[in-house]
Amino acid sequence: MTMCEGVKRIPGWKELEQLPEQWEIYKRLVEGVPEGIAVKDVLVGNHWSIVEAESGCGMAMNVSGGRGTYGLYPNALHMELRDLAAQCVSWNFLEASVGVAALNAWYSTPEHAAAAGMKIEEKGSNDGFELYRRLCVGKKVTVVGHFPLIERLAPECDLTILERNPSGDDVPDPGCEYIIPHQDFTFITGITLTNKTLPRLLQLSKQGGGSCILVGPSVIPAPVLYEYGVDCMAGSVITDPERAKAAVMHAATSGIFKHGVQKMRVERPGWLDEIEK
Repeated sequence: MTMCEGVKRIPGWKELEQLPEQWEIYKRLVEGVPEGIAVKDVLVGNHWSIVEAESGCGMAMNVSGGRGTYGLYPNALHMELRDLAAQCVSWNFLEASVGVAALNAWYSTPEHAAAAGMKIEEKGSNDGFELYRRLCVGKKVTVVGHFPLIERLAPECDLTILERNPSGDDVPDPGCEYIIPHQDFTFITGITLTNKTLPRLLQLSKQGGGSCILVGPSVIPAPVLYEYGVDCMAGSVITDPERAKAAVMHAATSGIFKHGVQKMRVERPGWLDEIEK
């Protein structure tokens, strides 16, 4: 694919390969996206981004802030998917959100997610918290990110909510260093990949030996993450691209799960057997 004339080339996979070891997770995720896949469309809505490629569609929640202004337009449409996915390392968090959506345009297509062991409950909830709620009873549980209605878990477990913009009983997110290594279950929002906090959070979770569950549409269902202590990836797949894209263009928030987006999960083989013994 060629860049638009007169526009500076956007750094991609070649530049990501040269980054130091702290970027290992990002390198391995992007490396898993094959070369030669064309990007067909990029949508950046109020709440979600969607990347459509020859391999399929992927989405991510938009994260605002970071460095500078969004600079992927118009060249994103002329990049290979792997190079667009490499934008996940950008310190402009909206660009990074598009990079994560590009990763999901490979890993989170129905075909690739199924190959990774995707599970969908035909009857009942596919919500990551509801699915594992019974396992958390009486346990120490930390949730990174203040998810809607997450307080419903509080009467059943020793719940801590870590939040960048805390309210109520939330603990400011630097508390992760002191809290996560001592938890039985840690649920981590998928946007931590976008804002660059995920690698450290996984290190802290691994120190304590508890279960680690990634939650949200930005989650990448890549089995390589098992090597970093992830036990479950509760993300989503786009089952109807046209409906999902229309929902993004009309500023859908959580309602997008009724418009072509399906919650699902991929679990580390043997994980549930280990903790249910």
